[in-house]
Amino acid sequence: MTKRTVTFLIISSLIALFSSINTSFGEDRGETLYVQTFDLYKSLTVNKDKSQNKEIWETIARAFYSIDKDYPNSPKAPNSLFLSGKMYEEMGERFNSQKDFDMSVGISRKFVRKYPDSNLADDAQLRVARIVERQSKSDAYIEYDKLITEFPNSDMRTIAQNKKQELAPFKPASKPVYKAKDTNASSPSTSGLTKVSQIRHWSTDDYTRVVIHLDKNASYTSRLLKPDPAQGTPPRLFVDIQGATVDKNLYIEPIKKGLLDQIKFARNTKDTVRVVLYINSFDDYKVFELKDPPRIVMDIEGSGKKAGGYYASEKDTETYEYISGMPEDEVSSLSEALGLKIRTVVIDAGHGGHDPGAIGPTGLKEKDVNLRIAKALKKKLDTDGKKFGITKVYLTRDTDKFIPLEERTGIAKKLGADLFISIHCNAARSKQAYGIETYILSVTNDKAALAVAARENASTIISRSEMDKVLKQYLLGAKIEESQRFANHVQSSVVNNVSTKYPPVKNKGVKKAPFIVLIGADIPSILVETSFITNPRDEKRLNSSDYINKIADGIFVGVQKFSTEMQTASIQ
Repeated sequence: MTKRTVTFLIISSLIALFSSINTSFGEDRGETLYVQTFDLYKSLTVNKDKSQNKEIWETIARAFYSIDKDYPNSPKAPNSLFLSGKMYEEMGERFNSQKDFDMSVGISRKFVRKYPDSNLADDAQLRVARIVERQSKSDAYIEYDKLITEFPNSDMRTIAQNKKQELAPFKPASKPVYKAKDTNASSPSTSGLTKVSQIRHWSTDDYTRVVIHLDKNASYTSRLLKPDPAQGTPPRLFVDIQGATVDKNLYIEPIKKGLLDQIKFARNTKDTVRVVLYINSFDDYKVFELKDPPRIVMDIEGSGKKAGGYYASEKDTETYEYISGMPEDEVSSLSEALGLKIRTVVIDAGHGGHDPGAIGPTGLKEKDVNLRIAKALKKKLDTDGKKFGITKVYLTRDTDKFIPLEERTGIAKKLGADLFISIHCNAARSKQAYGIETYILSVTNDKAALAVAARENASTIISRSEMDKVLKQYLLGAKIEESQRFANHVQSSVVNNVSTKYPPVKNKGVKKAPFIVLIGADIPSILVETSFITNPRDEKRLNSSDYINKIADGIFVGVQKFSTEMQTASIQ
């Protein structure tokens, strides 16, 4: 039996499975998916051959995570998130993978935040402490202490107390308590303070990005406040910006939809500005900073439920029984079965305005080429995209204007994008370098890929260590597997299409790199480096309408192939 035949049978069986779910009156889809996924997990643990296959582990772990994200109202959502964290810890141990340990910590922390009243919340916190202890006994002391403090009735309390006593020699020194300055003191000059100049936001029903613009770099701290029913206050996320003041003309556009009720700002002390997000619905949040120009980015994710839904009801204690059901071959398509159909595409023309991008030997600017390709691709998708399900196509910019990198993702989310395509031209010191390559968001040690990312991230600044921290927050939701398949289709289609008329063409393949423009998209997202504008031959080609159309045609075919693939495998 050929691989294609096996794939067809897998997809067919999945369609049959999920069709039965849709027609089962009153049956919770999330709960049914949980049962089937849990079935796969249990069969994995008892099958020696399958248990050595990391791809199967990752697929099932991501499926558990997706159930919680896509079906937050399901009674099995908490279980799914908990088991996803558990599986990543098991992968860390089984495959000696620090990346999987880090993933487990991130998911477990999310579980504690999202389901603090669950009787598994203390188990999730214990898992965090246990994993953290592998690298830092001092940090582990804090995590065990957190379990004792926040879960005083936990059956894990004794374990935590014993571990805390064991780690007492590593107890971190107490941090000095911050004391506000005397409020009766004369008002200090604001001339040396960082100015909060602008606060912008983009929202959908399940996502909000807020960007705080500063006129210079500043230190900040962030904190989440739980809802207080007695005071009638919802969950609030705030950042305190030290050494700051507020521009007297600062204005925030009214919030018309999404997860936030309002955004407030004020001078919290004489030299600290506090920006507070009042949250209607909340599942998870992320905060990070970008520099040159300085910004603080706050991302909120939620289910769309109003405040009160933030706390999950305490679920009943469950014994994880093994129930046979889903054929084992279906594991390879499980993540596809949890996907969505492709309806809306957002095309991002890289650079723009005062940021020209790379410049060719005769002065051709990357920003202009990118926009021409983006417009050509949009025209093709507008004309023929409906044949394979695409009904809406947008550009992040349709003129020569500058858009900060993090705002491009915000625009895509606000427009409800199902695919995000960022278009660029490559560059190199050597004028002989040529070829086409496509990127997805991820970490890498590839120096060439890092150099490309550094150039495309040049309109902002973020250190390598800070980028690693940010990526750890975002990679699980970055649709890496889907982005990889999407990138493969686009890369091969563009190379094949261009090479028919413009040989030679070097296929530089699909690569991974930390591109700021792809952070937070949470949909299949790619960055296409169409050609080397620094190569005289390629620059001449990029100045040709025919070559532009060849590239746009190639990307179009890649979108068509991926969209058709997802239409076949996804669930209505």
